[in-house]
Amino acid sequence: MSLLFKPQDLPKKFIMQERLLGGGRINYNFRSRDRYYPVGWGFNKITLGKMHAKLHYLAWHAPKPIQKKYKKIYDNFYKIHFGSNRATVKYLNKYSCHSWM
Repeated sequence: MSLLFKPQDLPKKFIMQERLLGGGRINYNFRSRDRYYPVGWGFNKITLGKMHAKLHYLAWHAPKPIQKKYKKIYDNFYKIHFGSNRATVKYLNKYSCHSWM
């Protein structure tokens, strides 16, 4: 299984607690490259899912300088594909990514 290096901005206290609770020698900077998708997702949904996963990592979980760079890009993507805060739940569940994510 090949692994992907993704640096995480995790507090050292959290890492030490996880290791003390039986996590062993886990390196939190490496993630599996395996991708699992729900049955029925077509090519469009898989592509949007990949884009969302990548932007979410860069905007929320990457080191701080990278987060600053990608936060606006992620917010714009989220606004386009997931709707704004002003849309109704019925609309979002029928016409946006909320209907299948």
